[in-house]
Amino acid sequence: MTEKASNWKTISIRQELIKEVEEIIKTGRYRSISEFVSEAIRLRLEELMRTQGIPVIKRKVTLAMPETLLYTPKHTWCQITPEGNVRVGISDYAQKHLKGLANIRTEPIGKEVNKMESFGVAETWMFMFDLYAPVSGKIVKVNEKLKKEPHIVNEDPYNAGWIVEIKPKNSIILEQEFNSLMGYREYNQWVDKLEGRLRE
Repeated sequence: MTEKASNWKTISIRQELIKEVEEIIKTGRYRSISEFVSEAIRLRLEELMRTQGIPVIKRKVTLAMPETLLYTPKHTWCQITPEGNVRVGISDYAQKHLKGLANIRTEPIGKEVNKMESFGVAETWMFMFDLYAPVSGKIVKVNEKLKKEPHIVNEDPYNAGWIVEIKPKNSIILEQEFNSLMGYREYNQWVDKLEGRLRE
């Protein structure tokens, strides 16, 4: 009797969890169960690293992996910071095409930007590459290190080479804008298509 009750309880809890996840996905915060699971794993890893006394800087490096970010078709990535801002940079694919970065110029702190509008440029000795905002909001931080050392973007595009942080207008708009961004796998498929067109 106890074993049957235990089995019933396990199935009941599992069904309740599935229903909760489905409800969360309906809100638009996540586009799929796999995206929800990825975020849950990321948060759990962060919690484990924190309880094990791993320094904040090392935690950030571990968690700011390409697989955990969202991307635009214009090759910018974004990630929510613990403060609720959206950190923005360019993808590894983009930096490989911007070898020898000479300058990174952005709009100033306090400037309002709109999704998929330029918030700055990355300059090489050969050409300029527009930087597009993945979300709408106000620029609240600029990576000052890049003013003197723009090459950091080439060396570490997902960590030390971040470019700006944007404070979203509000959570509802942010969720809507996140919905149209690409996950890691989608972005790689997008890049493959681009490469195919370039070879044609």
